[in-house]
Amino acid sequence: MNKINIYLIARISKDAHEWNNRICGMLDCSKFGVFKPHEHNPWNGAHEKFSKDVFDIDLEALKWSHIGLCLPEFGKDCAWETGWYSNSKKPLVIFISDQLSWLRDWMIKGGLDYVITDKNETYNILLNDPILKHKKIIQIRFKNKLGNELEKIYRRHYQNLSEQKNRRLLD
Repeated sequence: MNKINIYLIARISKDAHEWNNRICGMLDCSKFGVFKPHEHNPWNGAHEKFSKDVFDIDLEALKWSHIGLCLPEFGKDCAWETGWYSNSKKPLVIFISDQLSWLRDWMIKGGLDYVITDKNETYNILLNDPILKHKKIIQIRFKNKLGNELEKIYRRHYQNLSEQKNRRLLD
């Protein structure tokens, strides 16, 4: 099996690295390839001084990916990345534990395909959210089960795309 390529949509500042690495570190590296922008972008520099090649590297990684994985709390630039996914044929997934302030970002919520949480209280909040209640909300018992759900999403999504393509060819 080829690896499932994940593009991480998360803050690149130093204070976010531990969380980003912890969650991505739970993904089996024999099954997943993960592009973490904080490893490729000059996170310790002023954003207004980033060169165009920083954008180009991230854009190529978006195109390379199979799934976009969001980890709140995210930065302003992450809104562009989530928008890119919502206009692509690739699934956009957000994993949250108890980070809830992003729930005010209604446009990001609208572009999501899947919401995954490991917290019962968060799950109940998501089920009652006026936008997210129309999305696929998944509760896992432990964070280390995130990879299993991403693998299921990948298989379901790309199998459906393949079936749709075959139906169009038969029409």
